[in-house]
Amino acid sequence: MTNLTRELNDPHSPLYKWFESKQSDCGERLIQSHNEKMNRNQIIRPPGQIKDFPLLGTSFVYAFRWQMGLLALDFNQTVASYHLNSTIAKQLLNAKTIEEKAIACLILAAYEKKYRSGSVHEIASVLMNQDPNRLKPRLNYISVMIEDLVNLIHSIPQVWKVTNDSNSHLQYFLNPEFAGSYYVSADAQQIFGGSLIKCFTTLKKYPLTRQHFWQQIAYVLMDWDNEYQINQVCWYYSRQKALFIYPIKSLFKDLKGLKAEFRDFLIDNYEEKEDIYFSRWGY
Repeated sequence: MTNLTRELNDPHSPLYKWFESKQSDCGERLIQSHNEKMNRNQIIRPPGQIKDFPLLGTSFVYAFRWQMGLLALDFNQTVASYHLNSTIAKQLLNAKTIEEKAIACLILAAYEKKYRSGSVHEIASVLMNQDPNRLKPRLNYISVMIEDLVNLIHSIPQVWKVTNDSNSHLQYFLNPEFAGSYYVSADAQQIFGGSLIKCFTTLKKYPLTRQHFWQQIAYVLMDWDNEYQINQVCWYYSRQKALFIYPIKSLFKDLKGLKAEFRDFLIDNYEEKEDIYFSRWGY
């Protein structure tokens, strides 16, 4: 099935062209203002070269959920749980120190990779079978990632109020899919108390691109049955300790109408031909 991220990065795709046609001057100003504010923030820099930024980013998403108390509430909502047996998962979630949690999050991210690309990242077997303090030189990049993730985890309470008791009553969804995901494969990072939250570990001074902006907007529009009752869109930059929150009402003039238009667009451009064929014949 077509992937949302891939489509938004392809200037020739129908989805890219649709969003480009909808991009307003207000949207451009939002992106520009967002990036100007980001450029003024100090950055938590990694202690060495990061070999795999996507893996680190996914690891931080797990760390964020952990700190917010979401993994303890329902680990089975996570993508990592699809390929990790319950015994190992329980052992990982029993981590006590920040370093132990960082290692556990890297392993969870490695197992999520199996769902995304078909193979578990080598970091999982290394960390589950070797002492992180006695890694071979070729694997030193893992120690760098652990230390970097520890530093990022320490910064979370400076941005978010982390109290498990106050969070437990809020409705949350991890890796939620949407009604529109039937046509374009897409799952968001998390929705927490009506907030659609995207976490980043980027080092870029100007991180918000059109594609990043469109991706979050696409999630809102793909929820055309309002299953998740999204009321605000958030971008959280862990290295810069920056959180941007945009209420839905400030982003859309007619959200209901735009959702209906987007639904029709996806059906017209992304419905599988075989589905159309069978529906015509009443199957």
